[in-house]
Amino acid sequence: METKRLEKEIVFVSKVSVTKSKKNGKEYITYRVTVPMEKAKELELNDGDYLLIKAKKAKWYHLLNWEEMRKVYNMLPEEIKKEVDELNHK
Repeated sequence: METKRLEKEIVFVSKVSVTKSKKNGKEYITYRVTVPMEKAKELELNDGDYLLIKAKKAKWYHLLNWEEMRKVYNMLPEEIKKEVDELNHK
């Protein structure tokens, strides 16, 4: 029987940086996203690896550590709590 190793899926927030450049009269825009060091280690990333990214724009409540703010978390609307929990695989 063959066993399949489940790929690790990690959720994190990253700030986008934009670089503009010109080459041969054409303007190019490059969008970059940084993977936090601890997340890269969890994913066991190596130079040249590819990431599958399912992205959406972060909202204010994605930027907070809710484990440290349980009292405030309990006051959130149910739809926000549900989204936070889904992202954290609870």
